[in-house]
Amino acid sequence: MKLKVGDSVVVISGSEKGKSGKIIKIIKTSNRVIVSGLNIRTKHQSSQIQNNASGLLVQKEQPIHISNVALSDFNDVSIK
Repeated sequence: MKLKVGDSVVVISGSEKGKSGKIIKIIKTSNRVIVSGLNIRTKHQSSQIQNNASGLLVQKEQPIHISNVALSDFNDVSIK
């Protein structure tokens, strides 16, 4: 599959099935892509002793396997 950063894709299987977004990053070694706004997970970040800040909750997009996304081509679709 020939996907590039910035392509619009649709998730075809998994918990995010039917949702669409743009590719932010491609990880070639593990055949995965990171899609903006999809597969978001919350990570607990520990507090920093130097800054005297409390812990944080950080939300981040996680990779999706490349076989679970399909290129969506909305430019060629015409409504009649």
